[in-house]
This record gives sequence, structure tokens and C-alpha cells, in this order.
Amino acid sequence: MFDSFRFRATLLFGLLALAVVAALAFRLGSSMSTQLREDQGAQLETLARSTGVMFAEGLHERMREVELLAGSPEARRLGADGAAWQDEIERLQRDRPEYAWIAVTDADGMVQAASGGLLVGKSVAERPWFQAARLGPHLGDPHPAKLLAALLPPRPEDDPLRLIDFAAPLRDAAGRTVGTLGVHGDWAWARDVIGKLRSERKRNEGVLVYLLDREGRVIHRPRGLGLEGGLAEGATPPATPQLLRWADKQLYLTAAAPVPFRAAGQELGWTVLVRQPAVQALRAVEETQRFVWRAGGAAALVAMLLAWVVATRFSRPLAAIAEAARRIEAGELQADIPLSRRSSELLQLSTALRGMTQRLLGREQALAEANERLESRVAERTAELARANAELEALALRDGLTGLNNRRAGDLRLAEELPRHQRQNRPLGLLLADIDHFKRINDSHGHAAGDAVLQVVARQLQRTVRATDFVARHGGEEFLVLLPDTDADGLLKVAEKLRAAVEAAAPAPVGRVTLSLGGAVAPAGAAAADELLRRADRALYAAKDAGRNRVQLDAGEPVAA
Repeated sequence: MFDSFRFRATLLFGLLALAVVAALAFRLGSSMSTQLREDQGAQLETLARSTGVMFAEGLHERMREVELLAGSPEARRLGADGAAWQDEIERLQRDRPEYAWIAVTDADGMVQAASGGLLVGKSVAERPWFQAARLGPHLGDPHPAKLLAALLPPRPEDDPLRLIDFAAPLRDAAGRTVGTLGVHGDWAWARDVIGKLRSERKRNEGVLVYLLDREGRVIHRPRGLGLEGGLAEGATPPATPQLLRWADKQLYLTAAAPVPFRAAGQELGWTVLVRQPAVQALRAVEETQRFVWRAGGAAALVAMLLAWVVATRFSRPLAAIAEAARRIEAGELQADIPLSRRSSELLQLSTALRGMTQRLLGREQALAEANERLESRVAERTAELARANAELEALALRDGLTGLNNRRAGDLRLAEELPRHQRQNRPLGLLLADIDHFKRINDSHGHAAGDAVLQVVARQLQRTVRATDFVARHGGEEFLVLLPDTDADGLLKVAEKLRAAVEAAAPAPVGRVTLSLGGAVAPAGAAAADELLRRADRALYAAKDAGRNRVQLDAGEPVAA
């Protein structure tokens, strides 16, 4: 039987079909694997960059809040007086529940006032944040709680309390350091940031997010991993998405992005690391290859059955047909099976073999079309990702409550407008507006009413300014208005118009709301953005000190940083 023509013919065409299927599976799998790895890597890299931007925004907002509070005229007046600071600390604790502990120390590191009264009367002189804060604003890497571990509420067993330090010096009117303001933020905030960006689908696909410090140590890992996880020894975050082996010896598609935040004039040095198991990242390739093998196997069985039936009926040598079959086996799929008319049997056999070859080619074409459809779906998903990235970028520059531009957008616009006005030798006006007694509104009417006031003020500001002007929420109840080509007289008129427009609006149940505005004009020459902001801020404080609900322009003298 094994030496018979029909057995050999069946085996030949079965192997031929399997060879074609194997070649298609290999070629399709290889091209898909490369494309899918690039697309999945791009998605992971986008998630890493978005997470880095969100971290930077959050750190900047919290660091700026501590700096502004420590450097405010009220802070200079209070000095390191613990009793005077206690109410302000408790208010800040209520407004910022993510702050685990807030404290004011004297110049020797003795805690004078603290949220909840924790560690009051204790020395923190040996703590790194206190030592650094005596010299200037300080942001520290996340670390386990030490002195506060036994005093703060317990955490879940797999999520021990970890803190991140924000601190700034307290100085008197003469510029002498009289103490420090220290804030310990709950590092659980990092998990909240990641949870907002990582979708449920990503979690189900095994996507995990890590955060590394400047030395490459893991400062955030997914819940439940304990001290496990991290790159293999000697490995570094990849510049582009790559398949890397991690410490658990498993292969993961890995992407990295820096956290774009500068602290004390230096890069923070943190890196966001996003990984996905290679098996899950390339699952579509395996599914497609299984489909190819199933379809090819079915085609091989059909070919073998057909060869067996035909070979059973004929036994004469088929040299010409065999030669054509060998050419097809060698990869020449377009080779034509010759039609032999020497007998009806040979004619039928050659016709059947030709039809089988055409069916195999048809299968190849169908598989190629399937590949095109898959590539089209991948392109659609890529387009969806691009749209999602654009929406995320827009959200990163927009304040969610008021719909205005946020502080980051304001900083970018000021950095763009100031050099342009300097080149064209034209003045640039800047206003800082602050809602008077906003804390009293929140305390008396609730935060919902406070939010409504912010929205009404934002609408009034946006409606009142010119189309070429720029309005942003600068932080809390403070707004920034940028007025191109506006000198001091024009700035004063616009500021008074804005103040009157807000005073005329009365959102229920708050009633009358007023603004204090401080302004400064960048001269038609060299000026720095930070200097212009400090001058406007100085004018704003002057307006408040003069009784609020008024406009004050800065005289133009430089302000010490």
C-alpha cells in the first residue's frame, strides 16, 4: 500500500498543501507580529507619557501651593507662631484630604503647629525635608512613614503608608528664615492618577504601571505585588517600546516616559514604566495563526481526499503532472497543471489537480484579504488612539470646573506671548484676579455654591475680554487674564470693566460677589515671565490690603524671586 501510486499521490498533495499553509502562516505571523508589537507599544508609550504629564501637573500644583502659602504676606506676618498657624493648617487639611500631615516648625526643627496636633512639640531637625526646606522649596521622593506611621490611621496590609514631602522656608519681613512649612502628601495619590488614565480594558489585558526614581528604584508598583516586580538586574527603561525580560523571568512589552517636572532647578528624574505580558500583547497574532492553520488543515484534508479518489482510478505514470506538482511544491504557485488528452482518466485527473491548485491559491487570496482587513482594523484602532491622545492633550490644558484654560495652559501662553511682544517692541498686559472672601463663601454656602461662583466669574471674565485676550484659571479662586498690545491705561480700563461685570452678576444663593485685581505691564523690551507674574501678584495683594473689590496696577519696580 505504501508503495502505491494513490498513497504517494495523496501524501504529495497533502504535503504540498501543508507547505503552502506553513509559508502563509509564517509570513502572515511575522508581519503581524511586527506591526502589532509597534501598535501595542505605541499605546503603552502613550499611556506612560499621559501618566507622566498627570504626575507632573499634580506635583507642580501641590509644590506651588506650598510655596505660595509659605511666601505669602500672611505667612510672613505669622512667622513660626504655632497658635496663629493652627487654624490655617486645619483649613488646608480640610481642603486637601490627600495631605496626610501638615506642620509648621521653628528654625530649630521643633514642630509648633500640625494637623491633628500630631508631633507638636517634637523635633524633626534630622528629617531631610526640614534640612532642605531651610534653604528653599523642597520636593522629596516617596518614602515609608517613620514618625507618623503609628499616629496616622492604618492602611490595608498590602498598601503600607508612604509619603511624599513638600516643604518651603518661612521667612520674616527681613528675609530671615524663622521656620519651615512642611506637607506630607499621601502617596496613594499616585494610584489615583494611574487609575484615572488606565482603562478597565487595559487592566483586563494585564497592563501595569510602575514609577521609578532617579536611581531606578521602584517608588510605585501595582497593588498586591508587595516588593515584587521591576526590571531584571542590569536592565534600564527603554527609549522606545521593547520586549524585555523582568525580574520574574517573564517577557513583557515595555514602554517608558519621563515625568516632565523640574524641582529646585533640576529635573525630577522620575520615569513612568508601563508593561504588558508579551502573550497578551501579541494574542491577536496567535489567534490569526491558529485560523490560518485550521483553514490550511482543512484545505490539506480536501486535497488529500481528492488525490486519493483520483489516484485510485488511475495508475499510469503522470510525469508531466508530477513535474508541475514539484514546481508548485518548490514555491512556484502559479505553475500550470497541464491537461492531458491521451485518455479521459488523465484529462479528469489533470483537471482536478488544476482545480485543487486554484482552490489553494484562492485560499491564499482569502487569507491575504483577511490580513488586509486586520490591518484596516489596526489602522482604525490607531486612528482612535490618535483621537484619544488629542482629547487627552486638550483635557491636560483645560480646567474641568470652569471650562477655562488651566494654569499649565496659562504658563504656556505667557511663555509664547512675552517673547513675541518683546520682538515686536509692544507692551503686554497681565491681570491676576482673585474672588474676595471666597473661603467665606465655601464655609457659609458649601463647596457646591463655591463652584457655581467660580463658573459665573469665569463666564463673566470670558464674555468681557476681547477675542484676542486670554483667560485662564490660575489656581483656586484666582484667574489670569493676558491682554496683548495693552499699556497701563488700557489695562486699568479693562480691569475695572472686569471688576464691574463680576460685581453685577449675583449667582444664587451667594448674592453679591466681588473681585480684587492686580495688574502689571511688560514693557516694550526685555522682561521675564516670572517677574511679570510676581509684579501682578504684588499688585493683587496691594488691592486686597487696600480693602478688596478694587484694581491696583504695579508701579514697575522688579520683585525679588
